[in-house]
Amino acid sequence: MTLNHLIIAAAVSLSVAGNSVEAQGTIAQRVGRAPDGVVRIQFEGHPGVCGDGRDVIGYRKTIFAGSVHSIGGNWNTSRCAPGPVRVALSVARGRVTKMETFVGGGWPAGGRATDLGTVNPGEAAAYFFALVPELEGRSNKARLLLPAVLAADNGTVARLISLARDGARRHDTRSEAIQWIGLLGDASVVPTLVAFARQDVSTRSDDLDADDTHGKKGLASAAIAALSFLESGVGIPSLIDLARNGSPAVRRSAVFWLGQSEDRRALTALQGVIENSREDERIRAHAIFSLAHGGDKSEQEFAWLRSLYSRLQSDQLKESVIQGMGQDETTGSAWLLGRARDTRESFRLRKNALFWAGQSESTPTQNLVLFYRAVPERDLREHAIFVLSQRKDEAALNELLRIARDDNDRALRGKALFWLGQKDDPRVERLISERLAR
Repeated sequence: MTLNHLIIAAAVSLSVAGNSVEAQGTIAQRVGRAPDGVVRIQFEGHPGVCGDGRDVIGYRKTIFAGSVHSIGGNWNTSRCAPGPVRVALSVARGRVTKMETFVGGGWPAGGRATDLGTVNPGEAAAYFFALVPELEGRSNKARLLLPAVLAADNGTVARLISLARDGARRHDTRSEAIQWIGLLGDASVVPTLVAFARQDVSTRSDDLDADDTHGKKGLASAAIAALSFLESGVGIPSLIDLARNGSPAVRRSAVFWLGQSEDRRALTALQGVIENSREDERIRAHAIFSLAHGGDKSEQEFAWLRSLYSRLQSDQLKESVIQGMGQDETTGSAWLLGRARDTRESFRLRKNALFWAGQSESTPTQNLVLFYRAVPERDLREHAIFVLSQRKDEAALNELLRIARDDNDRALRGKALFWLGQKDDPRVERLISERLAR
C-alpha cells in the first residue's frame, strides 16, 4: 500500500470514529438511553483530587470520609491517592435518581451496569451541573456538587457563581456552591463573596440570633467562610473589613473565620476586635473563642490571652478566656487551677476554671485530687467531685471511691456515691452493696 493510500485510510478511520462518537450523543442522551440500573462514568479530575476508591475523597481544604464532611483547615490521610473521578448513577426510566462519587480505584468486578467509559471532563462538569435541579433534596447535599466541581474544567467557578445566585435553587445547594467558590476560586471571586456576605441576614440587623426565615444568613455565613478558604490568603483583607464594619451577625461570623486562619494579619485583627471596648461583648467573646480554638495556635496567642484576662472587667469575657485556656496544652492547666484557687475571683469563674481544667487532657488527675483535698470551700469541693467523675482514668475513680467511703462530709460522700453510680465497675457495686447492708 502506498503512502497516499495509508493517509486516506487513516483519514477514513478517524472520520468513522468521529461519526461513531457523535452517534452516541451527549452524556445526558447516553444516560437516558441506558436500561434501568447503574450507569458508570469516569473522567479526569483537577490536579490534587484524591481518594481511596471508596468513601474518602479529598481536594484542597475539603475532605469527605463516609458521612463526615469537613471544609476548611488542614487534613492528611494516607488513604487519599490520586486517581480518576468515577460516578455511579442510579437510573430509572431514563432519569437519574441517585449518584455516588468515587476517586481512584476501579469498578468492582461483576454486577450489571452500563459503562460509558471515560468521558471529557468539561462535558462531565456541564452534565452534572445540569443534574443539580433534579437531584437537590434527594441527594446527600454535601456530595451533590462533587462530580461537577472535581472535573478538570476551567468553567467550574463561573458555573458555581451562577448556581449560587439562582434563587430557584435550595439554600443549602446555594451555600454549598458558595463554599466551593472559596475552595476553587482566586482573587477575582472576592467581590462576589463579599456581596453575598453583606446581604441583609435578618429584619433586625443588630440581632445576632435572629431567625433566618429566608436562608440569607446561611448564604452570608457560607460566603464569609469561603473568603477564608481562598488560596494564598487573598480573602483575608476583606474578611478583616467585614469583622470591623459588617452588621453584628456578619462581624460575629467573620471573627470566627479569622480565628481559623493561620494568617498573622487575621490574628492581629482578631486581637483588635477583642480589645475594642466599644464592640458588642458577645462578638468579643466569640472572637476570644475563635482565637483559642482555631487551627494550630502557638504559645504566643495563649500568652496574649493570659495577659488580657487581668485587664478584663466583664465576667462574660473572662469566661471566654477561661474556656479558651483549656486548649493550651503547655501552661493552660496550671493557669486554670490557679484561677480556681484564687479567692479574689467570683465563685462562678472559679467553678468554670476548675471545669475546663478537668476537661483538658494536659491536666494530671492527681492535680485535681490535690485541689479537692486542699480547697476549703464546700461548694467548690462538690464541683471538684463532678469534675473528677468526668475523667476516665483509674486515679479519678480511686479518689471518688475514697471520698464516698472516708470523707468527713456526709453530703459530699453522697455526691461521690451518686457519680460512682454512673460507672460500670465491680468496686462501685461492692461499695453500694456495703452501704445497703448497713
